[in-house]
Amino acid sequence: MDLEYDASDVVERLKELTTREYSETLVDKDDLNPPLLFVFGKDINNRQVYIKLKLKTEPTEYVLCVSFHYAEQVMSFPYT
Repeated sequence: MDLEYDASDVVERLKELTTREYSETLVDKDDLNPPLLFVFGKDINNRQVYIKLKLKTEPTEYVLCVSFHYAEQVMSFPYT
């Protein structure tokens, strides 16, 4: 809400993600066939935004944005 973003703004930020903004990979414990969750951090308006993505393959391939909010903790980035 504080970012005043709508869905199209979020999609545009997701398109900009780079490997340097990658933070970690998690396992989705809420799913019976647990897919991986990919966590990124992006600086927006001088604040770090926590972004968690899930790659889905059934019935078609798509990316699901699970989280998009200000980071609650300091994030680490292994590829910077």
